Amino acid sequence: MPTPELGAAIIGKHMPGTLHIFRLKPDPLQYQANITVGANSWVQVFDAHGLDEFLRHTWGLPESEIEAMLGELRAIGRTTEALVDIPESHLAEMGFAESPSDE
Repeated sequence: MPTPELGAAIIGKHMPGTLHIFRLKPDPLQYQANITVGANSWVQVFDAHGLDEFLRHTWGLPESEIEAMLGELRAIGRTTEALVDIPESHLAEMGFAESPSDE
């Protein structure tokens, strides 16, 4: 059953995954988002505006949680959101590239 907080990202068959974001470059500011779903990993690079749009419009997370994530990125350069639900088939459509997993 979809949770209200993640409703925007849940379409079709899905598995829980983990979203990890870290600062890739300070100038120009770039972030790398890694999503791990099961044994598969997906990656995409965003500028600051693109990351903000991605967080606010893809996951349907509460504003307070998005602000906390962005605050962690500014303060320590990384943040993790566990148990995000999104079908793997949508990741490629969203511009993510499949990457080798650590397993």
